[in-house]
Amino acid sequence: MLKEVFRDLADVLFPPRCQSCRTVAEKLTNDLFCTVCEEKIQYIHTPLCPACGAPFPNSAGSDHLCGDCLTAPKPFAVARSVAAFDGILLEAIHAFKYKNKTGMATGLGRMMTGDSYAGMDMQGYTMIMPVPLHIRRLRERGFNQSLLLAKVLSARYAIPLDFVTLRRERDTPPQTTMGRKERQANIKGAFGVADKERVRKQRVLLIDDVYTTGSTLAECTRVLLNSGAAQVGVLTLARAVKDA
Repeated sequence: MLKEVFRDLADVLFPPRCQSCRTVAEKLTNDLFCTVCEEKIQYIHTPLCPACGAPFPNSAGSDHLCGDCLTAPKPFAVARSVAAFDGILLEAIHAFKYKNKTGMATGLGRMMTGDSYAGMDMQGYTMIMPVPLHIRRLRERGFNQSLLLAKVLSARYAIPLDFVTLRRERDTPPQTTMGRKERQANIKGAFGVADKERVRKQRVLLIDDVYTTGSTLAECTRVLLNSGAAQVGVLTLARAVKDA
């Protein structure tokens, strides 16, 4: 009862506003977006690649392997993303990561729990791990955005969270302007596992905010598999898509 009173008082003093258009709204989806803005988010649905989760521009047809997975299969078993890294969601993630709006983590994390992902059995995983930041980057930013998202998923699915075993051992230059091959070379050897016994025979769900080329996620997966993990799946909030 007391919590409801304080919540109502807070709504009066600080009415909820859409994180995108800043319009005051009585109800926000995941406490983030008004209905109008939420409908602009490009959610990823079938048809898509059953391996890496890449959506296809043509909405007709069934799921099938994309060209990348046919020519160079990924080490992770399956990858899925909530929506395209574009427009409203891109702006929200940038605000979350670079403008210190960590309060958005709960809402963004809920977006990742609000759908059932074809080919991905969430209850089949025994451990959740966020993609780690190098200690220097962590000190600069003050938080790991992937860890904040992973905490929401861990609580929602009651899967143990481990954010210390997978480590970023080598700091690397930002990859935003790099192509696929440059990213692969840049990230190679950047990660390590502190205790192999922690991951041995585990089915790990790897969490990150954005899937771009998959190079970072693939490198993390290789390290985990080489350390004895039984399987690695990938879930990201957004995905950079060619036709987004």
